[in-house]
Amino acid sequence: MDEKNETGADPFGRVDYRRFVAWTRRIEREAPFLKSVLEKAPSVRVLDLGCGTGEHSRFLNSLGCETVGVDRSETMIRKAKEEPVRGGVEFVLGDIRELPSLLTSEFGMAIALGNTLTGLVENEDLERFLSGLRTVTVDGALFLFQILNYKRIFSQGIRYLPPNLVDGDDGSTTIFLRLMNQLPKGRVEFCPSTLKYDPEADPPLRVTQSQVITLRGWHLEELRDQLRGTGFEVEGVYGDMSGGTFDPETSHDLVVLSRRTGD
Repeated sequence: MDEKNETGADPFGRVDYRRFVAWTRRIEREAPFLKSVLEKAPSVRVLDLGCGTGEHSRFLNSLGCETVGVDRSETMIRKAKEEPVRGGVEFVLGDIRELPSLLTSEFGMAIALGNTLTGLVENEDLERFLSGLRTVTVDGALFLFQILNYKRIFSQGIRYLPPNLVDGDDGSTTIFLRLMNQLPKGRVEFCPSTLKYDPEADPPLRVTQSQVITLRGWHLEELRDQLRGTGFEVEGVYGDMSGGTFDPETSHDLVVLSRRTGD
């Protein structure tokens, strides 16, 4: 994740995504699609934007890619570096809107998975990011990103994502809950929270961490226009990271593959 609120806090640093995401199963599920996309890239230098704790960076490196992960969260980058970092993997702390000042080499592919782009709330933020991405990629480079399908969320009035539960060795259960409120102009009030349920405690359920962040619920049409305006053409639109068909009313995710056009 690359979201950060205006006060400079590190809200996603409070959440142990390495614990709450079943990374082994997720990577296994996404691997065939990621490999098929990588085969179309002009080079195997890959930029992982909003890299979090670095699982996608490491997976792509295992396929022979040189990968650089960028994230604005100091906590995420620190956790990414806690695991042994093999050659060909680098993690950089920084804002994805500032890519030309963070990076010194060019890439043949970039990914932004896990709702990263919703942290770019204003049109100007997204345009600045995409213009910078164009600067650090070669002609024909691919850009693959995934966000939630906010058209479905808005039209159906969805207020929360399915909770994740992790059982502890002490008999307690940690619950990761993500609540949402729709705001004007496509904004979303997002509240990631962690609760602990301990049947032996009084009270048995308590909130251990909680934060409110404003995100942008981008729609496909808005993203397509911004991509085209900054020199990227959409090559594919999918409903999940397995390459499934996108349905604006039923798909959980919006996954877009675009290609950098020539100068």
